[in-house]
Amino acid sequence: MIKNFLYGESILTKLSKISLKSRIAHLLLFLFFLIPAFTILGPLFPDLIISVTVLFSLIVSLKDRDKKFKQLITKDIFIISFLLFFLYLFFSSLISFIGTNNLSYENFKSFFSRSLFFFRFGLYPISFVYLVNKFNFSITKKHLLCFLVTILFVVFDLVFQYFNGSDIFGFIPMQRGEVALNRLSGPFNDELIPGAFLMRYFFIFLLFIFFFTDQKKILNFIIPFSVFIILITIFLTGERAATLLSIFGIFIFFIIFKEFRLKILLSSVTCLLLVVIVLISNPVLKKRMVNDTLFQIGISKNLDNKEETIVKKILNTKITKFLDSHYGAHWETAYRIWLDNKYFGIGLKQFRNECSNAKYDDIKSKLRSIRCATHPHNSYFEILSETGLFGLLFFVFLVFSLFRKIFLIYNYNISVRLPLISVILIVWPLITTGSFFTNMTQIHFTFILTIILMIEKNLFKNFKI
Repeated sequence: MIKNFLYGESILTKLSKISLKSRIAHLLLFLFFLIPAFTILGPLFPDLIISVTVLFSLIVSLKDRDKKFKQLITKDIFIISFLLFFLYLFFSSLISFIGTNNLSYENFKSFFSRSLFFFRFGLYPISFVYLVNKFNFSITKKHLLCFLVTILFVVFDLVFQYFNGSDIFGFIPMQRGEVALNRLSGPFNDELIPGAFLMRYFFIFLLFIFFFTDQKKILNFIIPFSVFIILITIFLTGERAATLLSIFGIFIFFIIFKEFRLKILLSSVTCLLLVVIVLISNPVLKKRMVNDTLFQIGISKNLDNKEETIVKKILNTKITKFLDSHYGAHWETAYRIWLDNKYFGIGLKQFRNECSNAKYDDIKSKLRSIRCATHPHNSYFEILSETGLFGLLFFVFLVFSLFRKIFLIYNYNISVRLPLISVILIVWPLITTGSFFTNMTQIHFTFILTIILMIEKNLFKNFKI
């Protein structure tokens, strides 16, 4: 049964003739479609799949003296840009590490845990395409179904948790040791990230639906319904950044897909009406999703939450602008760190150590006393403070080369429109984010990059959109 699912009927009949190397390749390629499912358990298994696939493809290409793997790299400007970015990250970390005059193993691990093997995320899309072509791997609807079922399961589990207080596994959303009344965790247990998870895979989900069926009547129903159910679920998680980015993504979808404009508009209006009902019935969620958000974008002048309570205790004053929120304190601290380390930054994963430096006690934010965090909660401030101006320039060039690749693909394959939306949401600067350099973020990023490369190399030739 499992072999039939992995290889298909035509290959199963020849299973005895397939080499061990080919079986390993087919297994690794199949596991790609399970990366989102494994991500629910944490970054370990997805990272292992990525690392083993890259290592296996390197071994195969070297052992067979196959130049195609090298050619895939050298002919792709984006992949070259990614590898150059990796080399710079390593160089930047090395400079910062040497500058500490502490050559202990713990200090080495602190500086290089993210940069040393960062290249694997850039090589994975190339490795996947290389193995598909070399071992004649055929992508079928069964593979797409693995991904689609994963997303639908997360949606179902989150809705179940919203109405029952715990998900189907008994997980209760927790934050700082307390029940998070205005948040959901779903199957992620104590990680309050399901909204970001759905947002990142939202438009790949729609892409696979388009691939799964080409019947217009079905698509005219299922696409608007999917937009409605996923957007409302993301809203219920209480993750403001994920909700705002998803709305932005739907707006881009509305602009690009003219044939779905009316249906998306009706779906959005229905979603809005349901959101209003939810906000009326759930004042705790309303406070987080509406009041706090209006403050953070500068429309409201007061933030009635525990941040303001902290400020009142410390300074006997009120928070009146974004700069005085904890995110504002993180961003300002990161900016000040960059001013002191303009060209090369302080090294990856070092914001958490440098932010407590007494020299930053004079930042303007009223929440300067809680300015520290594991990262600045914005990708661009993180890159600027930890890798410096040169690092930001490398990153901007990387993003530019990716958009260039996507628009070149768009000339002959419009399927890339949906991954384009995903990329825009990932690199959008004006939003609070998780750390860009964590394994989890890079796993999401490399998954989308692999989809883009698969479209470029026509690996979805059995499907159309």
